[in-house]
Amino acid sequence: MTNLFKSFGLLTLKFGGVSGYLPAIFTRLTLESDAWTLHRSVTLSNKNSSDCKSESYSNTGEEMASNYPHEGATQLGHEKSEENFKEWANYWQTLVNGGKEGIMNTNQDSDTALKTELGSGDNVAKSLQEDDSRRWVFAMRHGERVDLTYGQWVPYCFDENDTYTRMDLNMPLKLGKRAGGKESYAKDTPLTRIGRMQAQLVGEGLRLAGIDVKHVYASAALRCVDTAQGFLEGLQADPSVKIKVEPGLFEYKMWHVKGMAPFMTPLELHNAGYNVDLSYKPYVDLDINTDETLEDYYKRGEKVAQSAVLDTEQEGGNIIFVGHAATLDTTATALKRLSNPQPEFPPYSFVSNLMKVPYCALGALREKPWHVVCPPCPPSVNSSSGRFDWRMLLDI
Repeated sequence: MTNLFKSFGLLTLKFGGVSGYLPAIFTRLTLESDAWTLHRSVTLSNKNSSDCKSESYSNTGEEMASNYPHEGATQLGHEKSEENFKEWANYWQTLVNGGKEGIMNTNQDSDTALKTELGSGDNVAKSLQEDDSRRWVFAMRHGERVDLTYGQWVPYCFDENDTYTRMDLNMPLKLGKRAGGKESYAKDTPLTRIGRMQAQLVGEGLRLAGIDVKHVYASAALRCVDTAQGFLEGLQADPSVKIKVEPGLFEYKMWHVKGMAPFMTPLELHNAGYNVDLSYKPYVDLDINTDETLEDYYKRGEKVAQSAVLDTEQEGGNIIFVGHAATLDTTATALKRLSNPQPEFPPYSFVSNLMKVPYCALGALREKPWHVVCPPCPPSVNSSSGRFDWRMLLDI
């Protein structure tokens, strides 16, 4: 009978315990389908079975969690991982169809936003080589964040005694003590290990380009101080080059409608292993509990950038401001206004491509007069990765 149905071009289907036949003419072959998603798999094993898979998985969930603490957080980063897996599926599907242009084909200097009055990127590079006396000012966004990588991570990584346990290799090995403990970390996230490496790559890039940085200012957000530390490691800077923690570089406060955690103090950061300048007096005393306008935000960013440039002018040395996505915009705006003073400037507004500033994006300006130029080192691009569930190997 089965052969008879096959001869008529019918396919055997089974679903939910019900079987039937479907004309093959109504089906078509697809490369991949996201219609069915595996949310969770449970292996049922017989304790008396001699099968090696059953023996290797004889531990209960509680036993696994006690032996390997990370096994108690199987849902950590699950939603983020699913998003990443779908992004990869879409990417590879596009690639297979020949619709994805290689990213290396994109010329960084072809973007008009990066061009200055000096002309093309080649002219910029030639001009920079001809005059090394002009200072550099860099602005960089922080690296990859723990919270945006894993979602709700604090409940999985801290116990009732505020003891931190790393639940993923991409998480920090340890976290410093701070006021507010885990609740503060929930609102003031550190970097992932990849985030620290991203910062190191930028420092390494400038070092290999022969660029030294003498003055390092970082937003008081932990992720920014963490990024500045990684940057100095990649730069292989002298220990005398310390991080000046500047609250004035913090991002727009009105983006934090649910409230913010108190920033870690310079002493807390120092005790946690960060090379911060304990004697530094910030330009802005930021109150995290008050509102601010967009004008207020740009004004404090302008004050920090312009003051830092003027105060270090006699001493000399290149500067970097490590902050947030908008830090590149506020720094460029502040220094352009410093070079071209006017009785009245147009109103402040966020640039339209603010969401296109990736982790550790680097902007560069040079003086006499201050203007945007192409950074002296290449950019870096990396992809997202999902969380691997080793249990899928049990079914092999």
